[in-house]
Amino acid sequence: MAEDNNTQPETFSLHERLRSLDATDFYDLVSKLLVKKPELYQLILEWFKEKQASMPETITDDDVISINDDLLFEYWEDARSIISEFNELGGGPEEDEDEAYEYLDQILKLIKEGELSTSAKLDFLDEAFEEYNAENSGFEDGLMDIFFEICQTKEEWEYLVKKLDEHPSDWRKKLIMDIQREHLQDDEAYLQERMQILSYGMDYWDLVKYYLEKGDQEKALETAEEGILEGKGRLTELFEFLSDHFSKKGDAASLERIVQTALSRNTEKKEMLDRLFEYYRSKGDYERAKNALLKSFEFASRKYYEEYKRLKGFMKEPDWKSVEPEIFDKIKEEDFHDYLRICLDKGMKDTVLKSIQKPPKSRFGYSIEENFDKFADELANDFPEKIIEYYWQRSLNKIPLGGRGTYSVVAGYLEKVKSIYIDILNDEQRWIKRFTALKTEFKKRPAFLDEVKHL
Repeated sequence: MAEDNNTQPETFSLHERLRSLDATDFYDLVSKLLVKKPELYQLILEWFKEKQASMPETITDDDVISINDDLLFEYWEDARSIISEFNELGGGPEEDEDEAYEYLDQILKLIKEGELSTSAKLDFLDEAFEEYNAENSGFEDGLMDIFFEICQTKEEWEYLVKKLDEHPSDWRKKLIMDIQREHLQDDEAYLQERMQILSYGMDYWDLVKYYLEKGDQEKALETAEEGILEGKGRLTELFEFLSDHFSKKGDAASLERIVQTALSRNTEKKEMLDRLFEYYRSKGDYERAKNALLKSFEFASRKYYEEYKRLKGFMKEPDWKSVEPEIFDKIKEEDFHDYLRICLDKGMKDTVLKSIQKPPKSRFGYSIEENFDKFADELANDFPEKIIEYYWQRSLNKIPLGGRGTYSVVAGYLEKVKSIYIDILNDEQRWIKRFTALKTEFKKRPAFLDEVKHL
């Protein structure tokens, strides 16, 4: 029989050939691949890491730590190549930034598993601080988070202190103090550092909290008292701590003293006067509470309507009548919107109407630009014709500006006009006539007509 020349050769199957390799040939293959493609090393490590649970007889606990150590530096090498370039240029593309953070996240996952050697951690700190110290990449916060996560043992925390102290700064000193206090429980070292840096209010507050944790109330009070006199910047926590303490003790003299300190230092003035008011009110001392409340109002800079109601609600009628005109005038000058809210409460609707029709000039000579629509809504039943004109004029002012967003606002105004004509004046025909004329006037604005077609 003739030989069949059409016989197809056997198909080469890479997967089958790989399965047929013995250990020596397979090792030789992988070794050559690693030489040509070093990035495969990371993938192989990750493969062994995934297999550790199913191969306990071949992958020991020491192997796991070794694998994790190697992966730590694999991820760091990838992240560092980007961070280093960012340090040189002062930033870089967003996609590169995202990629670097993905590698940093992988490092955090390794850390949280808790299976890294101390030697690897310390070596990592050495390398990572080289990039951190450049302080030009934008990754500094992310790196510091990793530094604080990676340290677990006393040796590791002490090494982090060493790295931070190699480039001293107030910020690094604060971090060192946090470590000494919270992680090393080294009170002597913490106090030594802390006493050298007592400049800002928050420095004093940090020391106050330390003494409170140690149960030393006397030293905490002493430090807070010094802080409100000497501290710079934010002093809120110190004043609150002292006022709470003296209020609980019923020590009015000390409370008055620290309020005077706040006034003399031009900080926390209103807050402390409000606390003084609450203290005297709780004690039933009307006169002192009233004086503190009136003094507090002098330093108000917002929420005047609430301030007005609080004063009116607390003060006795004769006292209120004697001070209300001055307070009312101040609010008019400081916050015209809150002034109009008070006018409505007082039944001064004519004043509110005139004000929204023609806002007065500000103290600087400019027209007060306010959205008075809420007040117009309140006055619709009392002055329907006037409020129709208010909203009609606002509509006419906005239509020429164009844009769907603007037309949508105008549609809202016209809807209010329609409601007043129909629901309050019972005059639908006037609405139809006027609205039809408006659409005719702006017939070349199809977007506007589309926005108001439902009316």
